[in-house]
Amino acid sequence: MEAAQMSSVTEVAVPTSDFDGNAPVNGSRDMASTFSESLYWRRSARRYELLGLVSWMLAALSCVVFLAILLAARNLLVPAVLLVPLACVMVLAGRWCDRNSRDAWDFAFWSLHAEVRQ
Repeated sequence: MEAAQMSSVTEVAVPTSDFDGNAPVNGSRDMASTFSESLYWRRSARRYELLGLVSWMLAALSCVVFLAILLAARNLLVPAVLLVPLACVMVLAGRWCDRNSRDAWDFAFWSLHAEVRQ
């Protein structure tokens, strides 16, 4: 088939196995090597998502422990005050990870698009 007759969907079709990090179904080594940058960014995005989730969970846990100490054991209030800055730092880390995850997904999309066009 000539390129003029192909639809745009056909021209940028990507094997679905590539999104799992495996080689394309047809086994072409050239095609598998062209997706390495996109795969790198997708894996980075997943790592940032996981790290962001852990940061948000630690921030929530710090707040819950601080409130429990505030309500139950007022004699531990001075050491518990250290949980407030910890929660703030974890919230900032979670926001940073979320932003980096979105950026990594954007890079993965654009690098995949650039590689397919080549």
